[in-house]
Amino acid sequence: MNFKIGCLVFLFVGFNAFATSDIFTIRYQSPANDYIAELFVLALEKSDKKFNCIPVKNLPSQKRTLLLLGEDKALDLTWTVTNVKREKQALAIKIPLDKGLLGYRIPLIQKNNPDLFKNKQHTTDITKLHFGLRFDWPDLEIFNQNDLSTLSFSSKSQSINLLKSGRIDAIPDGLLEVGSYKLAPGLMYDEHVVLYYPSAVYFFVAKDNIVLHDALETGLNLSLKDGSWQKLFDRHFAKLIENVNLEKRILIRLGNPTLPRTAPIDMPEYWYNKNNKVSNE
Repeated sequence: MNFKIGCLVFLFVGFNAFATSDIFTIRYQSPANDYIAELFVLALEKSDKKFNCIPVKNLPSQKRTLLLLGEDKALDLTWTVTNVKREKQALAIKIPLDKGLLGYRIPLIQKNNPDLFKNKQHTTDITKLHFGLRFDWPDLEIFNQNDLSTLSFSSKSQSINLLKSGRIDAIPDGLLEVGSYKLAPGLMYDEHVVLYYPSAVYFFVAKDNIVLHDALETGLNLSLKDGSWQKLFDRHFAKLIENVNLEKRILIRLGNPTLPRTAPIDMPEYWYNKNNKVSNE
């Protein structure tokens, strides 16, 4: 990971403890992938505050990590896919860090059936297909809520066996996963469609950490306005989007009942727009 600690921006271990200091300490979830690490540094720099970064490793599950926010000798900043329950547990900065890319899914299929998704345009066109999803993926509930046939698996090897044996027709891999591992013989990514549901990865802080919340929110919006966030986004994802030919794929839209109603779906500047259209219309 290229991210280096020691930047000067801002986070909160506790407001009272550091209220008179010019440099604040930020305990953040580690490891952080390069994009997220660079984004929170960019946002905090734009907030015009000073901070000292301290990585916190060996954290438990995402559910437990949220509960550690604000705790003594624990954590100040984390990030995860939002839902109603998580927004009750912690304070979300309601700006999608991935511009909604996590909601784009590319079907992994068998090479001997390359046109499985050809001419498919709506969820009604794919109700007879069987999708394999990991038991703890949030997509599983979303696919079920859209009346799509699903079979859950617990490991990568199991999913490949299910696909090769024909027990499932496709695995909806996340766009960010495409190209990250070597495909098993006989498998390929569909070239016709992309399945999409609105989803957002947010920064989360402790409920009472209003100062950090506002600093991150301000910094993200400023980096959006001056174009620095878009440059960072393009550097990490433009080539990937180009490689999967995303803009030329037919988009099949799924509803997402797990997305809180407070998500800023009416603000197109926060989202990646396929074919220059608002992704969440």
